[in-house]
Amino acid sequence: MLIKKLTHNLGLKILAFFVAFGIWLIVINYADPVDKITYSGIKVELLNTESLTDVGKVYDVLNDSDTVNVTIYGKRSFLENISQENIHAVADLEDITIMNTVAIEVYSNKNNSEIDSIKQSRAAVELEVENLKEIPLTVLVTTTGEPADGYILGDVTQNQNTVRVSGPESVVNRITRAACNVSVAGRNSDLSTSADIRLLDTDGKIVTHNNLKTNVSTINVGVEVLPTKEVPVVYNYLGTPAEGYKMTGEPEADYNVVTIAGRSSSLSNISAINVPAAELSVDGADTSISRQLDLNDYLPEGIRLVTDDEEGFDGLVSVNIDIEELIYKYFNVPIRNLRAIGVPDDYEVEILVRREDEDDDSEYRPVNLKVHLFGIADDMKNLTSASIRGVVDVGAYLDTYNAGKGKEGTFQMELALELPEGVEASEKYYADVRLTEKTD
Repeated sequence: MLIKKLTHNLGLKILAFFVAFGIWLIVINYADPVDKITYSGIKVELLNTESLTDVGKVYDVLNDSDTVNVTIYGKRSFLENISQENIHAVADLEDITIMNTVAIEVYSNKNNSEIDSIKQSRAAVELEVENLKEIPLTVLVTTTGEPADGYILGDVTQNQNTVRVSGPESVVNRITRAACNVSVAGRNSDLSTSADIRLLDTDGKIVTHNNLKTNVSTINVGVEVLPTKEVPVVYNYLGTPAEGYKMTGEPEADYNVVTIAGRSSSLSNISAINVPAAELSVDGADTSISRQLDLNDYLPEGIRLVTDDEEGFDGLVSVNIDIEELIYKYFNVPIRNLRAIGVPDDYEVEILVRREDEDDDSEYRPVNLKVHLFGIADDMKNLTSASIRGVVDVGAYLDTYNAGKGKEGTFQMELALELPEGVEASEKYYADVRLTEKTD
């Protein structure tokens, strides 16, 4: 029954609804009622900023307070004709308060007089104001990574060594250094690149701030990458130790082979590093000598040493020359320890040695040969008379001194002593050698 009443004359009822709605629209448009509209994220324009910067101050906006939401109240017809671009918010820094706040003024650049009222989400911009500070810093260039095997880093150059940094005093005071970094990983040739300048604190952390400025942000960096080569070190020396003393060997050093680096064309001409003999003089020395030398002083131009921080090698080497006192001693060499070589065929040989207490024309007897030898203690300690041997070269003597003459007779020939290494005779020794022709 209810449904029938609702649907009775349905068309007339719908027509009546639309007529009533139309009449309502006409009334509303004719009356032009007051309405409101809200614009979010209006950026506040800061005016007369030079009033701070000209007196050595720098400011920073706190809490995003330079952004404001604006609600405008006015007749609907007016509100429909304006947009967010017509709404402006400004703050004049000449009016900054003792609390470092600046009042925000909001207006429309279109029909501003038609606005009934304006409400804004904040009344003022909050600022942090500090003294402006400027400092110079040296720019340090660092490298990361290792070049290819057989190469090292050479000189690192940069087109600018300093940078001027300015900003809020509290921020600038945190900065301790300016640095640039370039990677040389796997390089086998020179590198030229542009590197960003980073401002770092004492912990190596990057310092950033909106008001932090530098006069340059990048510098050009060049890095040499040099081939290397291993070469021996030759320690030359000069002079003679004092009488009765002797060098026991060659100079000994803690580095006999080093690695050098340079351009390939320069490396190819170097086979060794030669320490000048004048640096290691043993002349008149009666004690061992110790010297500390810097191998960097003996490198050709354009060549450098490859140092090792882990081993602590920076080119300094210690060189020692052992000098010991000579031991002099007499030995009686049995005549049986002497032998002849180069004896002509069909000849017999007999080595004769005179006794010292007999005249020259006395009979020869098979006695000992007394020799005076010297050497350092280590070389002399195992030497005995029985271990010393001697040789006369009959053939060489006859060829030199008896050419074309008869071979028979008694000849005085030099005796070559067979001595251990390091042991020497204080004089030359001779033996009378008798040659006789063999008989049947």
